[in-house]
Amino acid sequence: MDNNKHYNSLNFKKEEIQLATGYISTTTIYFEIEKVYVVIEAKGHIEFYNQEKEILASLDLPKQTGGREVYSTVICSSMDDVICMEYPIVKWIDNYPHCDGEHDRWDLVTIGHHKVYFNLHTNEVTCE
Repeated sequence: MDNNKHYNSLNFKKEEIQLATGYISTTTIYFEIEKVYVVIEAKGHIEFYNQEKEILASLDLPKQTGGREVYSTVICSSMDDVICMEYPIVKWIDNYPHCDGEHDRWDLVTIGHHKVYFNLHTNEVTCE
């Protein structure tokens, strides 16, 4: 698996995880306590696997717009047998002509989140 991260729900309430968005655009997050792997493609495809690498569920998020059109971070949490993953919805703001060059031309503002819930008992995945 391309880019591996770990999330331990005993140590964190919520953790923001950086996603691979370059040449490699797939990130695998292992939820240690829940024993679930989540494979995230930066363009928004998500798959949930058990420890035997059997697929449990999958979901496609709505596409990001503007910029590179990828998701760059996810906020992970787990509570009451549900894994929650929050994907920021961003808006790109073009500062031209009020900028000093390319380094400050674009600003990124989070305007909401796609929240993905995975139920550990039913393997049902939902998005709001």
